[in-house]
Parts: sequence; structure tokens; C-alpha cells
Amino acid sequence: MRLALDRDAIQAGICYERYPRSGCGLVTYMVVAPEARGQGLGERLLRDAAQALYAGGAPVVFGEVVMPDVVSRDHGDFEGATVARKRIERFQRWGARVAQVRYVQPALGPELHRDGELMLIVLAGEAPLPADVPGEVVRAFVEELYAVTEGGAPDERIVVGERVPLAIARW
Repeated sequence: MRLALDRDAIQAGICYERYPRSGCGLVTYMVVAPEARGQGLGERLLRDAAQALYAGGAPVVFGEVVMPDVVSRDHGDFEGATVARKRIERFQRWGARVAQVRYVQPALGPELHRDGELMLIVLAGEAPLPADVPGEVVRAFVEELYAVTEGGAPDERIVVGERVPLAIARW
């Protein structure tokens, strides 16, 4: 976790982790205070986190974002699809690409359910992202994520091919 401070006030923060078996990184949460937005702070935090994970050996660094066209109450219907689209567009301006694979987030704790309304993005490090990533890397990450969070196999709706294309989402 990293925090951006202005004296004793938190201006922004980011949480990320690296999974030891697959080696992949995952940015799990990022927030920027309203008064600190629009100054490049979020982009710097995201780039620094991705670069730190790649420098530590991560073959791929993922993030999870809400799919704009299926925003439900679970993701704060108050936000709506427009905010979700703008978030993805912002990450894409910062070099991220959408992994073209069906994704279902595992249940993150007891009494919680799996979330099929998210998609995986791949975050860029210092170099631009390739056109695709090996399916075995994506599969290894998803298997490890499910093993850690649920103690079992991934959701059967997740089918990973030999290669996973990385694309720019357009609406």
C-alpha cells in the first residue's frame, strides 16, 4: 500500500499485491481525494505500483474494473455506466488495456458472492503493453486468486485461451 500525503492529510492511496505462484500483480484499490483530482496523482500512483510489481518480477499486472453496461446496485447504481466508462477510459489513457477474457471475481469473504460484473485490465509498466499475453499466465493468476480467496477452483465461466488479446474498449 502506498499513500500520498499533504502534511498530515491523505490525498490518495493505492493497494496492490503480488501472487507468489503465478508471479502476477493485482492492483486491488485506488482512491484520490476530490480536491486532489485532475493533477496527475492517480496516474503517478498507478504507474508506480505497476512498475514496482513488474520490477519485482510480475509477468502481468492486473486491475479489476466494473463493466459499464452491467452496472448494478452491487456496484453503486448511484455511479452509473457513465462513471464506469470514464474510469476505464482514464485507465486506457494511462496505458492500460482490457483483457479479452470472461472474468468472474471470486467471493472475497464468507457470506459474499462471486462478482460477474467486473473485467480484468492489464496495466502498463515502463514499456507499452503487447497485443496479447499468454493464456497460461492469465490462467495461473486466476487459479491462484481463487485458491487464495475461496480455497477452490475458478468459476467455470472463465475460459482462457492460448493467448489473451489486450484491447481498447470503445463505446
